[in-house]
Amino acid sequence: MPLKHKIIFAPLTTLLLASSACGYESVPWLEHTEAFEFYFGSDSDPWCEDGGDDWTGDEGIHILGPHFSTTVECRFVSDTLPSEVAARSSALADMPSAEDGSEFVVNQVSLDPMEAEYGYAPTRAWVTIGDREFSMDEAPAPGDWVVLTAPADEPVVLWVEDTGRAQGVDMRTGERVEPVFAFYNGIASTSDGFPGYRYDEVYFDHGSEYTWLACEYDGGGAWRNVWDEELGWAPDGSVFLTVATFWCRDYDEFTWNLDPQRSIVLTSGEADEPVAWTVSEVEGYGVEVHAVFQIPDYDAEITIEFTPVGEVVDEDGRQWEFREAPAATEWTAAF
Repeated sequence: MPLKHKIIFAPLTTLLLASSACGYESVPWLEHTEAFEFYFGSDSDPWCEDGGDDWTGDEGIHILGPHFSTTVECRFVSDTLPSEVAARSSALADMPSAEDGSEFVVNQVSLDPMEAEYGYAPTRAWVTIGDREFSMDEAPAPGDWVVLTAPADEPVVLWVEDTGRAQGVDMRTGERVEPVFAFYNGIASTSDGFPGYRYDEVYFDHGSEYTWLACEYDGGGAWRNVWDEELGWAPDGSVFLTVATFWCRDYDEFTWNLDPQRSIVLTSGEADEPVAWTVSEVEGYGVEVHAVFQIPDYDAEITIEFTPVGEVVDEDGRQWEFREAPAATEWTAAF
């Protein structure tokens, strides 16, 4: 990643050298790095040791989005640039101490971050020092670093915007700024698997004719996401709950479709009917069904009922009626 910086102190150094060449003594107050210097780059080696004073691994300083994961692993805040940092890049070598009232702030991103849930997509990143903004292009990659000088009383925040939503992390304290709560509330994103269902000899009538069909499956599951590739961001204070199962659907002479509004419902919490329903064919086996609900982001246990109600038609397009409504199968999604 290329370095971006404004070298305000370079002309001052030149002035000092020129004065010394004429026999004048150096002027100490000129030998300072001014505020609002900004450098960034990348390094394949960590700038701190695990467990060291500058290592932040125990603090969990990270911000997450659907398409990025940034963990700050090394952090230095001082009025002088640590020698071990200055040695990492020629652009940082021999930098004077920060001017009075300012300090160096250094962050390096972990070389082994958590994986982004949805893989790569373009993001935008920048750093704010007070009300000044410095662009970093995309979210920091593993090993990326930022070195800057800032007035001690000005906030310094690293921001990443992913699909229209920005989150920040205070580069001095590690505190998140405007975080998406659902990424950090400690609730797991996936539940244990469901025990499945079994429906034997469900009878259907059409006039004086009757038949029965059966379907069973020993799996299923659920997961929570604050972002969905089709639906986008869940509204504030909520997440999307996806319930997944398999359904036979296709028989030799019949098609048994599930009702998207009635076959999978939540019997706990505040959710209404599904906000999305998708069916994907599994060749030779039936279909995989995903029902998506919008639930409060604090719900960690959800009760789900599956009842295979829906339309049953034969190969001639005639609709058949349930003789009796099938019993509901109950699942619990615990996160």
